[in-house]
Amino acid sequence: MKLLFLDEAAIWLTQPNTYSWRPIQQPLRVPTSKARGIRARLNLMGVVEYGSGTVFYREIEGNTTGQAVVDFIEVLAADANPECPTVVLVDRASVHTCSAVNQQRKRWQGLGLIIAHLPAYSPELNDMEPQWRHLKYQELPERHYQNKTDLRRAVGGANWGIAI
Repeated sequence: MKLLFLDEAAIWLTQPNTYSWRPIQQPLRVPTSKARGIRARLNLMGVVEYGSGTVFYREIEGNTTGQAVVDFIEVLAADANPECPTVVLVDRASVHTCSAVNQQRKRWQGLGLIIAHLPAYSPELNDMEPQWRHLKYQELPERHYQNKTDLRRAVGGANWGIAI
């Protein structure tokens, strides 16, 4: 059996500053982006494989929807094998429990891919959460990007996951 943890994350042009310093008597200047909403972030969806720690991800155009979840899981289902099932653990976000996803569950199960839900309000049980933190705070050391193209290039160049 293959076990995958699925989750989504937004990576903003201006990442939070968790630590900073400045010379005495000099003002601290932190660049920020004037972009707002979807123009100011990349929406990503990804899975991490339990055991190997391999991350697979893709950018979601626009806001994350149930159809975006279906499209991502379709890619995973293409590699599923009924003789060795793939279990995808998801949280209880509305995009994971919507009708678009629920309508495909039986078909995916026939392909060898099973969707299972984590307990409510338990992000600590989702192994994808630490992967997002690692990407944001270790793999993307720049705290500010001029535009989405630069941010997309940084995410793609990070030694972190495989784009699918």
